[in-house]
Amino acid sequence: MHSSTFYNILQLSSKINLRSQFKQRCSVFQESSKRNYNAFDISHYKTLKQYLSICGINPYQENRISNILVIIVIFINLTLFGPTVRELYCSLMIFNIITKKLANDKATNRTMQLYDAIRNKSFDNIIQNLPQIITVIASMIKILNIYYNKTQFRELFNTMAEDWKFLESKNKLHILNKFTKNGNTLVLFYRRTLLSVCGLFVSFSLCNPLLDILIPLNETRPRQNVFNVNYVILDEQEHFYILYVHLALSAFVIVLTIISVDSLYITIIYHACGLFAVCGSQVQNTTENNTIEKNGTEISSIGYEQFKQCIIMHYKTLQFYNVIEKCCRNLYLIQMGLNMVIVSITAVEVIVFLDRPDEAIKAIMYLIAQNFHLYVISLPGQTLLDQSLELADKIYDSDWYHIPTKVQKMLYLMQIRSNKPCILTAAGLYEMKIESFGETIKTCMSYFTMFLSIRE
Repeated sequence: MHSSTFYNILQLSSKINLRSQFKQRCSVFQESSKRNYNAFDISHYKTLKQYLSICGINPYQENRISNILVIIVIFINLTLFGPTVRELYCSLMIFNIITKKLANDKATNRTMQLYDAIRNKSFDNIIQNLPQIITVIASMIKILNIYYNKTQFRELFNTMAEDWKFLESKNKLHILNKFTKNGNTLVLFYRRTLLSVCGLFVSFSLCNPLLDILIPLNETRPRQNVFNVNYVILDEQEHFYILYVHLALSAFVIVLTIISVDSLYITIIYHACGLFAVCGSQVQNTTENNTIEKNGTEISSIGYEQFKQCIIMHYKTLQFYNVIEKCCRNLYLIQMGLNMVIVSITAVEVIVFLDRPDEAIKAIMYLIAQNFHLYVISLPGQTLLDQSLELADKIYDSDWYHIPTKVQKMLYLMQIRSNKPCILTAAGLYEMKIESFGETIKTCMSYFTMFLSIRE
């Protein structure tokens, strides 16, 4: 009897130990999963994670690794920035000297023609270098903006992960998933387009060297590198291939940086669009299921809780939007200003180089890429604007008139806020939407005519 009792006690204690160990392991697993889980664990964001990690601006990346990668990207940008600025400086010096010479009345007509030709060539070099310099500056500003706002972007991604978990539990994930897929489709198209244009732009400089190999002539065809630069100590023709590798690498790093940063913004903005759509769906479903006709003169406590969740969801969505606006408003201002200058100058470059087809084609590709870039960064803002305004329409179209007055007041406050559009701005001076994109193109055309008149 004693032995059987001892056996039962031993068996019971072993079960208790096993249960305690199991609970402990489960708690550890839950804590670790909670600690390590982030938005990049979601399949839609895995590609974005790779691009951000390469540039060193992954919000969850280790600080030491992030610092090293950002320094490398900035350094590569500067290695292109320096020679381009040097070439621009030389062109400006020649332009100023020749302009003073042209002002001299004692010069003969032939000398005047020579001076005028040199002046035009110097001006052509200036407008050829300026877009490159501005693009490098824009690339560095983009990556540094993300780098210095890393904490805020980490909070945004944490919020995104929480939204996915919450909506999955409420069977509303399909709405957010739809907008996330739309954002991914835009990002994929944007990424492939810019990388393709960059590849064509870079490979265009190899046409003449390849023709020299395939269809040789008595003399070597003129070689024009990817960008118009001045390395001071290196001869461009003698070290053509070495310089080509450097310039091609720099071009791809710049484009990769621009793609990564813009993809980050597009992804976050489309998440906000999905949240507004979820809010509208919640309001419609909740009002439909909690009308007075169905529940008498009052609705249940569960119904009130559902309406409360609608208000909370809308508040969280607005908070998410406010953080996005805070993070990108200054960047958008600088970006739009620089892009307008680039588009205007590149358009002049196309006209100037019509007698040189190779340069004209490169300028056209550059111009197309810049206009496409302007359009893509305006499109998410337009989508966000549409979804925020559509929420007010969904509230109005719901069965709000069939619910108790107390709940109507809650929805009324929500509708008042929804009538105020959520629009991304460039420091409050420029609205990121398609209509503004059209106005920007018109402004660029005005600058284009101004720059063209300066040359003439």
